[in-house]
Amino acid sequence: MTKNRLYIFSNTILKQKDKSIYLESSEELPEDSLFEGEIMLGSGAEELKGENKKHIPVEAVDSILTFGTVNFNSRFLYFLSRNEIPLHIFTYSGGYSGSFMPSSRYVAGKIFISQSTHFLDMEKRLFIAKQFTLAASKNSLSNMKYHNRRHIDLSVFIEPVEELTLKMENAGSIQELMGYEGQIKKNYYCAWRYILRNPHTFTSRVKNPPDNLINSLISYGNMIVYSACLDQIYQTRLYPEIGFLHEAGDSKLSLSYDIAEIFKPLITDRVIFKVINKGIITENDCFVKDNKCIIKKEAKKKFVEEFEIKFRSTLTPEGENRSRSYCSLIRQECYKLIEHLEGINQYESYISRW
Repeated sequence: MTKNRLYIFSNTILKQKDKSIYLESSEELPEDSLFEGEIMLGSGAEELKGENKKHIPVEAVDSILTFGTVNFNSRFLYFLSRNEIPLHIFTYSGGYSGSFMPSSRYVAGKIFISQSTHFLDMEKRLFIAKQFTLAASKNSLSNMKYHNRRHIDLSVFIEPVEELTLKMENAGSIQELMGYEGQIKKNYYCAWRYILRNPHTFTSRVKNPPDNLINSLISYGNMIVYSACLDQIYQTRLYPEIGFLHEAGDSKLSLSYDIAEIFKPLITDRVIFKVINKGIITENDCFVKDNKCIIKKEAKKKFVEEFEIKFRSTLTPEGENRSRSYCSLIRQECYKLIEHLEGINQYESYISRW
């Protein structure tokens, strides 16, 4: 049976029942018009029908992402742990709250020591951090050049990003690297005003809180990418708590944020370009509450469906003769990093060919 991500948008009680995940709509939890009982398993939406209850075979679930209020007990977490299913909890507006990672993951002391050593050695750490930021910059450039070829003149943004990318290669510290990264993202997001063809109010990246539809989609999408990276890190011997670009104190699972830098332009950004330019999601699909722009329930479902299509789409990386899904690419990135830490092959991050 094919494993899929299980998305929960409703206020839901989660339980174990035999070898199934049992979901029940919770009427006693606070009412919220955004969540009315829908769940999604992979790219197919399913309703909690009948008495608002649903059984899903555990072997069909790869990980769980919840965006409503969920109730569960320690027995359910033990059930997830035995079946090696991560649980990621988000706020209804798309903010990340935390993750439950099964304790049964295979750990390796040698990798832990090597990962820690590379973090503590500034030269070694800087090399890996550059791979993440260079990939993020070059993949953002790929997006701009793609749209530039489609008769949208983005040269005023492409040229400074190319110059900053060259400077990034010679950065002498993490702080300098992140300074260039910030300038690159500023130019990149300015180009979005021209890449996004349908009406929108996006002018710059605003995070806390996101102030319009595009900023909300970026935040929401990036959280899904972070969780996908964390899932793949979990499947390897790497430790998500030890990153190289992001400080350990900035995020408890900083390596997932590091690896996500590579894939956010390729997954989150490209999905946003699609849903906006094709009119799948519009400005009518959001509203402002407590100074936050919140995406409506139906639009969230459409967004997640497009993410699942993107995750499962395949491409053939340069130098390989086999196609890979984006989830496979993320896991491959983890294994490439392991080989670098073990001194087998020097790490080169994934760069898109378009």
